[in-house]
Amino acid sequence: MKRKPSAPPRHAGAATKNDVTTKIQMQMAIALREYNAGNMAEAERYCLQILFLDAHYSDALYLLGMAAFNTKRYQIAERMIRHAIAINGRQAYYHSNLGNTLLALGQNEAAIACFRRALQVDPARFEACFNLGNVLLADKKYDEAEALYKQTLAINPGYADALINLGTVYRQQNRLDEAIDCFRQALKISPDNPNFCCNLGDALHLRGDLDEAIRWYMRTVQLKPDHPKALNCLCNVHFDLGNLPEAVAWCNRALAQRPDYGEALMNRSILQLLQGDFLNGWRNYEVRWSVFSPRVFTHPLWQGQPLNGARILLYGEQGMGDSVQFLRYVPLVQAAGGRVLLDLPAGLRRLAAQIPGIDPQVGVGEPLPPFDFRCPLLSLPLACGTTLETIPARVPYLAPPQEALAKAASIGWPAEGLRVGIVWAGNPTHPKNRIRNVPLDLLASLFDLEGVHFYSLQIGEAAADLVARKTKVTNLAPMIEDMADTAALMKFLDLVISVDTSMAHLAGALGRPLWVLLPKVPDWRWLLDREDCPWYPSACLVRQTVQNNWGPVIERVRAGLIEMAARKQAMIAQMRSSQTQAAPQPVQLST
Repeated sequence: MKRKPSAPPRHAGAATKNDVTTKIQMQMAIALREYNAGNMAEAERYCLQILFLDAHYSDALYLLGMAAFNTKRYQIAERMIRHAIAINGRQAYYHSNLGNTLLALGQNEAAIACFRRALQVDPARFEACFNLGNVLLADKKYDEAEALYKQTLAINPGYADALINLGTVYRQQNRLDEAIDCFRQALKISPDNPNFCCNLGDALHLRGDLDEAIRWYMRTVQLKPDHPKALNCLCNVHFDLGNLPEAVAWCNRALAQRPDYGEALMNRSILQLLQGDFLNGWRNYEVRWSVFSPRVFTHPLWQGQPLNGARILLYGEQGMGDSVQFLRYVPLVQAAGGRVLLDLPAGLRRLAAQIPGIDPQVGVGEPLPPFDFRCPLLSLPLACGTTLETIPARVPYLAPPQEALAKAASIGWPAEGLRVGIVWAGNPTHPKNRIRNVPLDLLASLFDLEGVHFYSLQIGEAAADLVARKTKVTNLAPMIEDMADTAALMKFLDLVISVDTSMAHLAGALGRPLWVLLPKVPDWRWLLDREDCPWYPSACLVRQTVQNNWGPVIERVRAGLIEMAARKQAMIAQMRSSQTQAAPQPVQLST
């Protein structure tokens, strides 16, 4: 994040205990001229001559510190500026640039104190205000950062960097309209800044204005053809539009400019996995550790070799759904001779405890017992050499505990009619959540179907949407404390209908009949142009044909539910007449 250094004095300050001679004033003026011209060695030489004449001349000590700062000798810079402050603590720019120096040394809390002190000395010191906002933005203290950037702009309305960072605060809070307005204002001040153009493209992309986002990314590339971030963003937006050849081409251009660019390498792997190229995709997907923050271990990474009874730690790394999907590999690791120790989020531990033969689990952040090898869950396909044809797809591979089943059985489930669980929204922090979610109002057109009982498995903020509406849907959220509870409830349902969330993975892992509602360009694990799912044999994938158009998807679901409900009713009638038991079969939806 860009920091704004406080400007050095343009004249020789006289804040010393001794009178400043004309010679010192002249030498200070020359030192400032050399400093502003970027001649740090010359500036230092003149400052040292001044300090030989007057060891307490604070501006010379300060400028000596800034010369050291600009040549990345931060410890010397800190020492010199602190010495200047000890002599004359009434200069706000001393405190502000000491804060910048401490930031460079990784001492963020001390830096914050310096910026606050600078503002106490001079509330109009906009650089200190801006830099303090930057530290708080990095710490995700968005309300405080917003106030500071607004204060900066009140002092200096034409400061484009403050507009950009204020827009970044808004973007982090999903206040996209306000972010876009800030970025547009910054571009009025600096219309040819490629980074500003790219920021505007990012916000437009997040808001779903894909065509305009492309225009601003292209503007960035026109201004700076070797801008790897803009090239990679063009890959992202074409991916979201379903233009996969263009996405691949832009990804390759980004990597041509910067071969070690983690985000572009990650995109390449996702494009490969989406298209079923697992041979290259799994190997390249390991680059995710240059994008995500990896857990640090000294234990060797398991790469598929025989374990001969060694204990191996398998641990979650991304979302809950990812963990559910790749727990299928536990039996394969056991077959390789491993004693499996699981490190999973608390919400998944009780369900995962039912997997046969695992060592005691630990929760995230708890002390780990001794182990010999480790492997993150999403690296298991690479270690096991998984191809599209060899996905370990035997289901169920998870089962709810008996106490959860007993709790779920206490619900007054209807004896007749189709029992359907619904999930319409995923994790609100997911970057693709906007295109994955189905508006509840659209699903409401299903709730009047005769012979169908709907049960909401939705948790989190979106569950409140159901409470606010008067529907016939039974809200199961009060029954759910963790994934084990949800799994038990699914056992009493004839069908689960879900958007791309952990609930879809859970239903598939349990082998429950499942319809997954997918955007036109889905997450890589759902692949392309198929209605079956090699990961989950009981799943039917219901895809958009036009981006963001859920209408035809809901119509297909409605027709399928009518058919499935009729089948169950016929089976119940047959059961009554023949005294035999049968279960409804899931309907494969017509195209």
